[in-house]
Amino acid sequence: MKRFCAVALFVLACVRPTPAASAAGAQAEAQKLFLRGSLLEHQGDYPGALKAFEAALAADPGSAYICGEAAELALEMGDTDKALSFAQRLLDVSSGTAQSRFIMGRVLWARDDLAEAQAAFEAALKLAPHSSETILALGSLLAQKSPDQARKLLERYVAENPDEASEAHYQLAKLEFDAGRLSACISQLQAGLALEPESLPLHYALAQAYEASASTEAALAEYQQILGLDPTNIPLIDHVGELLAAGGDIAGARSRFEAARRLQPSDPFACQWLAVDAEKAGDWARAVDTLKTSAALGEDPSLNLRLSYYATQAGLLSDAVRILKAAHERWPGNDQIAYFLALGYDDLKESGKAAALLRQVLELKPAWREARFQLGTILERLNRVGEAEKEFRRLLADKPDDAAALNYLGYSLADRGLKLAEAEGLIREAVRLAPTNAAYLDSLGWVLYKQGRSTEAVSELRSAAARGSEDATVWDHLGDACFAAGSLDSAWLAWKRAAALAEGPLAAARKAAALQRRFSPEDLGELYLEDLAAVHGREARLSAVCRVEAVVLGRRFAYDGLLTFRGPGELSLDLLGPLFTPLFRVRLGPEGFSMDSIRSEGVDSGLVRQAVDQVFACLREFLSGELFALRPARYEKRWFRRGWLKAADRRLDLDAQGVRLAAVTAPAGPAVTFDDYVKVAGRLVPRTVSVAGRGYTLTIKLDRPKVEFLPDRGARAR
Repeated sequence: MKRFCAVALFVLACVRPTPAASAAGAQAEAQKLFLRGSLLEHQGDYPGALKAFEAALAADPGSAYICGEAAELALEMGDTDKALSFAQRLLDVSSGTAQSRFIMGRVLWARDDLAEAQAAFEAALKLAPHSSETILALGSLLAQKSPDQARKLLERYVAENPDEASEAHYQLAKLEFDAGRLSACISQLQAGLALEPESLPLHYALAQAYEASASTEAALAEYQQILGLDPTNIPLIDHVGELLAAGGDIAGARSRFEAARRLQPSDPFACQWLAVDAEKAGDWARAVDTLKTSAALGEDPSLNLRLSYYATQAGLLSDAVRILKAAHERWPGNDQIAYFLALGYDDLKESGKAAALLRQVLELKPAWREARFQLGTILERLNRVGEAEKEFRRLLADKPDDAAALNYLGYSLADRGLKLAEAEGLIREAVRLAPTNAAYLDSLGWVLYKQGRSTEAVSELRSAAARGSEDATVWDHLGDACFAAGSLDSAWLAWKRAAALAEGPLAAARKAAALQRRFSPEDLGELYLEDLAAVHGREARLSAVCRVEAVVLGRRFAYDGLLTFRGPGELSLDLLGPLFTPLFRVRLGPEGFSMDSIRSEGVDSGLVRQAVDQVFACLREFLSGELFALRPARYEKRWFRRGWLKAADRRLDLDAQGVRLAAVTAPAGPAVTFDDYVKVAGRLVPRTVSVAGRGYTLTIKLDRPKVEFLPDRGARAR
């Protein structure tokens, strides 16, 4: 626009008296071409404008004005070679003017020829000592090389041009910042903004100065002003989010990053921050959905690994493998991606692919022990024992005290009845290195069992079970060893414990069922109570947030609450209202049962009290273990029906697999049911307890119960 408005001045300048008609014609043509170039520049067609200026110069080679305008336009286009050519022509036709020296200085500065640029500006200043644009340019140029000289020039500019000094204040602020004088820097920037309130460079510099001086709130306020002027500036939105997060305002940071992602769904910084935010919340599906849109996935292998991890945690194993497969195709030499892809194939039961890929990984990185160990375990599961043995022996050759490799190789051989003496030696060395490791003790017991040394095997396997009470395989092995040693009761108890802990069908359940036929109903009743006591444990303490739901004579109620048990006999339930204010309390202790009175129209308080009393009495017996100490006991079964226990005056029903307590029925009362068991420290804790009687139902649902157990009394050995 500046040069477009200057066209009229140029026209006046080039209309000058001349005796030659041809010269007048050339000037008129130059004037027309220059006017065309100015119009094209105004329209944004810089290349077309520059061509027009060049044609104008061809028509009037002596025009200093056109040379200067052409040099300025070439400089604005970033074509410093052409800018230098035009600036040189300008010097050739008007070497004595300050403007020609000034333009040459600007061009040389753009070409990083700082010494020559300084000389050109100094020459211009000699010719025009009061040229404000030269003073400002020279002061800005000298900022790095001669800050004191630069300061004098810039302060002179401010004094002589106080109303147009925003750029000078900016340059002075940079000098103060470089000198570590942040307060003075901030003052200069504020002065510049007073003259030019919408200057983005000044706002940015002021915000950064505030950050450098640890004035985060002031920096954030400044950035907010910038966003008011430039609301779609995604890097700035990300930076504001980063500052808010660093200051502990996670909700504010999340809002900013979500705003950035709405503007640009693939914004890498926002995607990664929001994905990590979802990861911290355990919301793996949201983490996947957020990170998978990141533009950085095509450039960053580690980001693909993180995305595959999120997909795995979200239960999207096939998606995780697909992500890793695509990443492996993009970065075939990345051993980390190849390694985790191999593990993914193994999880998908494509173990042959996994083994082949791990071999490729080990070709790239032969010393990677973890990859070699994984290869050995996969080959063993594929029953390629000879190949697996080679991998483990190589691991042991490099590191003879690798307890995990010693145990795995020893167990693999023992489980197949191969090289049993050597297998025992390998496992005993692993146990020597890690004497409390339950898996190694299990392996030792198992290799002894395989050699027919059942009594020794039972001793080692009991030690393994004491340290690895959640491992169904250990209990299964113990059952086998006890059976071989003639301890039938202990074998049955161990197999039942294995069946209770197993994630899926286990041979232990079938073995227990076959052995069960050898016991009398009375002996079996005793054994079942002992089994249930071991499987469900005796709680010393339990606490859990819970949901209490009830239906009384058709009216539904639901409350949040807190259930607490302190063994052996204190059980309480506090129902909570808004903001966790206590509404209602139930307690069962040594002194008896108590419950706050119910004042609700149409509710039979007697029915409610009856239901709660029944549930509490049964639940306390369960948690304390008193339920499993009732005697006499007898196992009863009818044709085509599940078996149950008769213990004193209670009926104890088992689940379909016969391994968990399903319900308890007391005389003249409805059944109290137990369901939705969760494993805690090798025991099974119910998360749902309910009762249904005439006119009412009551259900208590526990959320993530925290439990401390009394020591396991252990299985009997007979």
